[in-house]
Amino acid sequence: MSKNMLFKVVVVLCFLAVAVVWLLSALNIIQVNMSWVIAVFAFVLGGAFIIKGFVSKNVGLLKKLNILFGSALVGAGVFALVGTFIDGAIALPIIAIVLIVAILLCILATGGKKWDQADNENVGYKNYWERKKEQEEK
Repeated sequence: MSKNMLFKVVVVLCFLAVAVVWLLSALNIIQVNMSWVIAVFAFVLGGAFIIKGFVSKNVGLLKKLNILFGSALVGAGVFALVGTFIDGAIALPIIAIVLIVAILLCILATGGKKWDQADNENVGYKNYWERKKEQEEK
C-alpha cells in the first residue's frame, strides 16, 4: 500500500469514526462529550498531515503546507478541549508551542534547502560554451 493511499484511508476512517460516534450519541446508545470527539479527530488528522508533510517527497512548499495545516488542526484540537480539561489561560501558550514546533518541523522536513536552485547556480558549473571550448582544447 502506498503512503498516499494510507494517508487517504486514515483520513476517511477518521471521518467514519466521528460519524459513527455521532450516530450512537444521537440514538442515546452512548453518552459522549462531542468536544472530546472533535479534539481526538483534530489531533489524529493533524498528526496524519504532519507525518505526510514530513515523509512525502514533494516540493518543499507542499511539505511545509502539510505540516502547517496539521499543526493548525492540532491547535483546533486544543481549542476544542478548552473548558473541558484545559484551562483557558494556558491554551494560547500551548498553541504558541505547537506553532513553533511546526516551524521547526518545516525546517527539518525541507532540510533548509532551496527547492528551485538551478544547475547554473552550483559551484563549478560550466555553461555550453565553456564545455565546448574545453572539448576543442582536448
